[in-house]
Amino acid sequence: MTTGITRKSSRPAHCMLVIALTLAGCVSPGSRVRTAPPLPTWPPEAPDCPSPHVVFGEPVFVGHDPEHNVTLSYGAFTVYYDDRVLGPRWVAMKLTAAVADANSNFDRPSRFKTDPALDEMGFDFTTHGDYANTSDEPRKWDRGHMVQFDDIRGHGDDAGRDSMFTTNVCPQLAALNQRGWLSLEQRMTEYARDFGTVWLIIGPVYDGPPRPFAPDRRVPTADAFFRIAVRSGAAGEPLAIAFIMPQAPVPRDSNLDAFGVSIDEIESRTGLDFLHELPDEIENVLEAEVSTPWPDLP
Repeated sequence: MTTGITRKSSRPAHCMLVIALTLAGCVSPGSRVRTAPPLPTWPPEAPDCPSPHVVFGEPVFVGHDPEHNVTLSYGAFTVYYDDRVLGPRWVAMKLTAAVADANSNFDRPSRFKTDPALDEMGFDFTTHGDYANTSDEPRKWDRGHMVQFDDIRGHGDDAGRDSMFTTNVCPQLAALNQRGWLSLEQRMTEYARDFGTVWLIIGPVYDGPPRPFAPDRRVPTADAFFRIAVRSGAAGEPLAIAFIMPQAPVPRDSNLDAFGVSIDEIESRTGLDFLHELPDEIENVLEAEVSTPWPDLP
């Protein structure tokens, strides 16, 4: 059994958030006044605490099947695993400025490992070797972290080790993982430094039937990858920014804003429902907006 991990196949009770209802304006007899949307309740500020890993509800997958899907809650992040694609549908973590600047001395292990919980629960799983390149293209593919190692190890050595489970991996082109995707990961880290706390949701996009990333390999390759960041605005209002990057070479110095999308687009392409615990009048507006850059604070 993996130490410090809880497993579940439905939304955990501890992640359910109470929505605070507020009344606005004065109502005179016979009049009708439109009230402002109620603001949500955010978790208490705890810069060094990794919980909760998700705000406003764990993403819900339209194709959920308890025979194939399981939620794995590690110490510092959560994975929703699907053994039909031998990988995550989404992963989530809370990233704070304190964690981003923790400067952990924990060195990245050289190999990924299988979470033994998958075999114990009867799910199909992968090993480090399942992601090996073929001899004719020895450097084409990487084992791409969804929760970034450099971010998560700020929560401690155990968190760094957990990020090396293959449940946190998707095959990614090296020319994406080491370049444009890395730039996007680092932008998210800077968001945490600028705004104090962000919640990140990351995962693959399959636009058609999953297919192996290379001949004689069994792990499917995604067509693209998404990243969503959520934070609180100055008045406590939820703010979100979302990106999709294709499974293609993306230069390190790319204009990242060109990959900005709406959360609605990610939902349409992944079958996931995000932020569903927000009041509809807030969720619908937030998810429909095409992302615009957050300010780069000094």
